[in-house]
Amino acid sequence: MKKLAYGVLLVLALLAAAIQLGGHGYFWKALASTYFQGHSTAHIDDAHNFAQRNIATGIPQAWPKDARYNQKALDPAMASYLQQHGTAGFLVAQKGALVHEQYFGAYSAQSRTNSFSMAKTITTMQVQMAVQQGAISSFDAPFTERLPEYAQDPRGRKATISQLSSMKSGHDWTENYYLPLNITTDLYYGKDAEKLVLRQGFEREPGTEYEYSSGSTQLLGVFLKRALQAKQPDLTISEHLSRSLWAPLGMESDALYTLDREGSEGGMERTYCCIFATARDFAKMGQLLLQDGQWNGKTLLDKAFVERIRKPDLQPYYGHSLWMDWSYKYPFYFLQGHQGQYVMVVPSLDLVVVRTGQTRDKKTKGPNGITPAEVYRFVDQAVALVQ
Repeated sequence: MKKLAYGVLLVLALLAAAIQLGGHGYFWKALASTYFQGHSTAHIDDAHNFAQRNIATGIPQAWPKDARYNQKALDPAMASYLQQHGTAGFLVAQKGALVHEQYFGAYSAQSRTNSFSMAKTITTMQVQMAVQQGAISSFDAPFTERLPEYAQDPRGRKATISQLSSMKSGHDWTENYYLPLNITTDLYYGKDAEKLVLRQGFEREPGTEYEYSSGSTQLLGVFLKRALQAKQPDLTISEHLSRSLWAPLGMESDALYTLDREGSEGGMERTYCCIFATARDFAKMGQLLLQDGQWNGKTLLDKAFVERIRKPDLQPYYGHSLWMDWSYKYPFYFLQGHQGQYVMVVPSLDLVVVRTGQTRDKKTKGPNGITPAEVYRFVDQAVALVQ
């Protein structure tokens, strides 16, 4: 038995050494932050696992409450579905006022949960703010404007930052959220997001093919960071987000951006995934898009830009960091996160719908064969609540 035990220990030691020497040291953080905390993947309450930076609000502007506020109950089947999938919050606003708001379990209106890939849309919006502020030349700026690492790459010289937003830059990436040893896991749990995405080359000609990629939005974040710091060396992405959107929108709460590492110089925001905010504040991002970039009589986002990002690009279901189905009976577009985080906008009914939570049904697809069926259920439920 002792020989067997020693043999097992030796195998484990060799395996651990192989993982570490193979450049997969992030595996240990991934293990500690998921399985050891009772999860099989990243979760909506994992901010404490990472270094953080605050996204400060200014003067909070509370959501008005419609006269119909919470007068109708959710359909029982919907309520059961939301509870089954660990929903944190479900919110419906029409014409800029809350019509329905419900929280589940230990969550409340003050709970800040992870955006996951809804952050991709916010990063794209933030890049446009930097364009309007003169820090970036254009939403179609070439990579080489701030990423000289690609100046000698024949494909890299052709690529533009808008192609990162529309997922067609050709930047080499493999998207997988569950394999323990892979580049996406490294991006989430590793210690140098900038270095990781910059070491990736190109696998196809820019502009020719759609491929969803978290690496693309993190690279967009690197471009944004460098552009901001060229104008103000100490300006972080979090501070810029605060000045440009969080404070002007009168968010009700500060938010958090998690970083790739601690350090005297600070880490980098994980711009593809990880803004922790309340359901009410996520809803304001949808409301801003619904209002064509206008807020309290001021232009925050150029209307032409908003119109552009919500139009289909190479795929009918994806524009620039926005998902959509314009053929549905209630045409809509939406922000989407890994575990069923959604901000859905139904322009014809002036609706904004938010769902945050722990899990989702990824397998069952809706009419277009791509969008999760639950998104259509959420839209239908919202329509039923306001009619």
